Amino acid sequence: MSDLAHSDDDAPRGLSTLPPGLTEEQLRDAPVLASADQLIIEDLTEEEFEAFERALDS
Repeated sequence: MSDLAHSDDDAPRGLSTLPPGLTEEQLRDAPVLASADQLIIEDLTEEEFEAFERALDS
C-alpha cells in the first residue's frame, strides 16, 4: 500500500467538512439578490469581468 493510504494527518474528510444546512428561519431571513447584476466579485481582470457579463446575458 502506498504511503498516501497510510497517511496519519489530521485533515478533515467527508461530510463533516460541509457547513450545516440552514433552518427555515435562516433561509427566510437570508439576504436575496434581486438580480445577478448586484453580485460583486472582487479582483476580476477586465477580461474576466467581460466573460462574466457575457455568461449572465446568455
